[in-house]
Amino acid sequence: MGNREKNDKKISIKINGEKTKFDEDLLVYDWKMGESETAAGEEAKDDGFDWILPDEEAEPPQEYKKINYVTGSKKKKKSFTNPFKDSVNLIMSLIGAIVVGAVLGFGTLKVITTTDGPAAPASTFQEDTTAGKTDGQQSVAAVELKDFSTSILQGGVFSTEESMNAMKDSLTSKGLPSASVDKDGQFFLLLGVSGDLETAKTLGTKLKDDGVDVYAKDFVLGSKGINASKEEKTFLEKGNALFSTIAQASSSGMVGGTPDDKTLKTIQTDIKELEGIKVGQKSIVSMKKSLVDAGNLAAAMKSPEDAQKIQEELLSYLQLYGGL
Repeated sequence: MGNREKNDKKISIKINGEKTKFDEDLLVYDWKMGESETAAGEEAKDDGFDWILPDEEAEPPQEYKKINYVTGSKKKKKSFTNPFKDSVNLIMSLIGAIVVGAVLGFGTLKVITTTDGPAAPASTFQEDTTAGKTDGQQSVAAVELKDFSTSILQGGVFSTEESMNAMKDSLTSKGLPSASVDKDGQFFLLLGVSGDLETAKTLGTKLKDDGVDVYAKDFVLGSKGINASKEEKTFLEKGNALFSTIAQASSSGMVGGTPDDKTLKTIQTDIKELEGIKVGQKSIVSMKKSLVDAGNLAAAMKSPEDAQKIQEELLSYLQLYGGL
């Protein structure tokens, strides 16, 4: 080992023309130990490195709020808010408005009904609770008269009552009975009645031969509402039915025919029943008199002249009925 140190070689390096001596031992390392030594050298260098961080102004700590924690047993109950509260209030307001409206409407309807009376079907008689007194001191109620149909001999239709009356006076001067009925805004002049259209046509032919222009047709007086007592209502129901029977007998007598015994007996029986019915209103009293007189004349009819008188009474009844 001493000899080796003496004979160690020196290496000289010139830097910028100057000779520099380096005494460096040439060390031979085991290649297997190279990695560990190298790593050790790097670690040594790392130990000498100082990390210097830039000075930054420290920010003050944020303020923290105190949090209150509760145990599960003392957990506060959540309050329940009804999501339908507003809807329920709206619905209740609507229901209240409907109830109030219904009550007011019912009250108004009741007042109108009490004042005017209820409407009734056209084909029946209906009574109302509104009561009054007629001239005969009978209680009356609103009733509905059904359609009244008969066959007639029409002498003309006029737009004004003046022109109709002028024609009526002309026929009266000739000894012909007539009646006027206001219907649908027009004035009808009637010269005869019959129980059926064929007999009316036969009677019309006879009048045309006498120089009177007539037209045979079916005639309907529509349903109407009037005030009448119970007995007056009964009279109108039975009287209208008897009218057709007497009209048929008289129109046949006008053309030379005579009613059969069965028809005469029916007329007599019905007339007695009508005579026992009490009526109080003047117009209905007049109608009753005309119909009873016509029935009594029909029961004793012997000639066309008797039949003519029956026609006059029936025309009077029809005119009074049209004016109810």
